[in-house]
Amino acid sequence: MDIFMEAAIEEAQKGLAEGGIPIGSVIVHNGKIIG
Repeated sequence: MDIFMEAAIEEAQKGLAEGGIPIGSVIVHNGKIIG
């Protein structure tokens, strides 16, 4: 799986664990996660 997709899924799992909606995203610039 794409490394950026994996990072977004991890963020979604964190949100779900905190009782929120399981939505995750990352901001990528020049091949690096910046947010």
